[in-house]
Amino acid sequence: MIKSAAIVKTKALAPWRELRLQKRKLKKAQAIERKAIKQVRPSPIGTLIIAPQDPSQDSAPPTRAELEAKANDMGIKFSDRTKDEKLLQLIQDKLSAPTGE
Repeated sequence: MIKSAAIVKTKALAPWRELRLQKRKLKKAQAIERKAIKQVRPSPIGTLIIAPQDPSQDSAPPTRAELEAKANDMGIKFSDRTKDEKLLQLIQDKLSAPTGE
């Protein structure tokens, strides 16, 4: 049997089938409407929100390269075996030392 839009329904449906058909049509229309709204206004739940960070509030410790550059600029002698903590302490000691020497 060929189904097409040109075939006119002449047979009446039972009342319960008519209700079921109406509910299906309503659910389909609602689903289409929700999909259209979702395309216009996507849900923020699935997206990852990252707040921009102020670079002046960088709380990360300085890297080894930064410490070495600062120590070389200040004339502090150190070796490759000098730990980062020790190098940082040497730099801080040099900065806090009186400059009248």
